[in-house]
Amino acid sequence: MKNLSTILPVFKVKSTILMPHSNLPIIISRNDYIELSSEIVENNMIAIVQPLPAFSRNRKRSPDDAFKTGCAGKITDINFLENEVNINIYGVCRFDIVSYIDSAESIERVFVNYERYCIDIEENRIDADELNTEKLMKALDIYFRNLEISPNWKEIQKTPAAILVSALAMACPFHPSERQSILEVVDIKERSEMITKIIEMNSFNQYNTVRTLN
Repeated sequence: MKNLSTILPVFKVKSTILMPHSNLPIIISRNDYIELSSEIVENNMIAIVQPLPAFSRNRKRSPDDAFKTGCAGKITDINFLENEVNINIYGVCRFDIVSYIDSAESIERVFVNYERYCIDIEENRIDADELNTEKLMKALDIYFRNLEISPNWKEIQKTPAAILVSALAMACPFHPSERQSILEVVDIKERSEMITKIIEMNSFNQYNTVRTLN
């Protein structure tokens, strides 16, 4: 924890969260990358936060445009495309934003506090056996069938539970507020229970929508 910088450049990524011990590939414009690269600290860390649903990058920036909890990530890979840059960010530890740092520059910086999420530093050691994913798997089966998705169940079943929960939180088409709720839950077991309930509710809504259309 002592090695984590408490002042980070912040990047707001719409409808996306970064979870600890997970990879987030994002594509940004070259101009955004140039601005971002000039602000990245020596340890290559950046703060990823989710803008509020009504946020638009065309509006004047404001600290009120984003949720107050995000995740610090380390940039592990950079690929330059024609007019864009593909970067991969590895989640290290979640944080609460203490304050935005006044700056006339285009890239914002934040002062963050990791204390509430210190568990993230050790969470990658959680044994999959500590989490009961039976209910989650049943909910996923119905959810994927409603979305007409055929997942690779062998890969899903052998994925450690903690990694699976994080991957689902990032990849499933949840509402931004649902993603944020999952991100902010400290305990991995509670987070697993929450994502199971969200998947069940989404499946119920999808089922009712199909019945109405028919």
